[in-house]
Amino acid sequence: MKKLLLATLVSTLSIGAAQAEGPTLYGKINVSVDSIKDDLVNGRTTKVDSNASRFGVKGSEKLTDNWSALYGIEWEVSVDGNSGADLGQRNRYVGLQYDGVGAVKLGRLDTNLKTAQNEVDIFNDVVDGNLDMKKTLAGEDRINNVIAFETAKFNLDGFGTLQGNLMVAPGEKSVAKGSVGATGVNSIVSGSGVYTNKDLGLYTAVAFDRNAPQTLAAVSTFKTAPTISANAALNIWRLVGSVDLTKAGVDGVSVNALVQQAKGADSKTFAGGFAPKETSFLVSGVYKFPASVLDGLSAKIQYQQSNTDFGGATKDVKIQQLGGDIDYAFSTKTKVFGYYAKRDLKNPNNPAVSTNGKDQNYAYSVFGLGMEQKF
Repeated sequence: MKKLLLATLVSTLSIGAAQAEGPTLYGKINVSVDSIKDDLVNGRTTKVDSNASRFGVKGSEKLTDNWSALYGIEWEVSVDGNSGADLGQRNRYVGLQYDGVGAVKLGRLDTNLKTAQNEVDIFNDVVDGNLDMKKTLAGEDRINNVIAFETAKFNLDGFGTLQGNLMVAPGEKSVAKGSVGATGVNSIVSGSGVYTNKDLGLYTAVAFDRNAPQTLAAVSTFKTAPTISANAALNIWRLVGSVDLTKAGVDGVSVNALVQQAKGADSKTFAGGFAPKETSFLVSGVYKFPASVLDGLSAKIQYQQSNTDFGGATKDVKIQQLGGDIDYAFSTKTKVFGYYAKRDLKNPNNPAVSTNGKDQNYAYSVFGLGMEQKF
């Protein structure tokens, strides 16, 4: 009887697996030991950082020949225990997909502008996010209340693939009838178009955010920051390109670039009635050493810069970061790495003598060693 029951259970699970893809458990633990020199504090600081370590569950359920249900939920994990909370929200969604057309998702997701960067930022999440390009330029957002549509990847008859993405996040704030001077929160809109050609080793994307959260990195550099309304938002466009030069005969080399402009969506929500404008770019490169030298070894370099104009008598704020990284991959899931990067911040609006921890020119540099394990 027990054998019959076991056989029935295995058979039932097998039928369920045949109708579904997943659920799949996945994740990564990325931890580094970082030596930090910050001009705004005394001496050096040594930290153990959990660099957006995470785990999640995702999968799909076949409904008909063409329709499938999609789902996914992901949490950030504080491996070093310093965040004050063990788990943090990342992407999570449920949706429907029609084969060959696209998918609709509802939930909390990275904006299309954020995902368009692909892997151009070699310091993504490093030093608990403190070397991430979000410390230089705006637009690295994950937003709530999302209604998203993603097209299928359309094959261009041997000339690569093209995909379009659009999402809307309603403001979800109502205003009582008869209220004077009160307005609701504008919806966030984000879109992108992505072209990929694996034969040429080419990736390109153009993306935009409208009414995105105000995340100008230059604001944090002021001794006394400009007055900015809690409802302030940004309009951003971004252009990204990556090319693997191995396809052109330059073995192991790939180069990446990103250019972007972010501007205040409504000048009335910023100091002096002037909508600030941030112009920024990033370039990075990767060299994978041949197996004859050491299989799994790679070297990376990156430079990023932003210039933010706050208008009026306020002078432009400039942020620059340059860094390099060496990785050694034992396998596709396990690697060790070391890096050094320095960020220079120039804000001529501050007093020449350091006041309240702020100065006209100050720097932030990090040397770190770490390990990543995926599962």
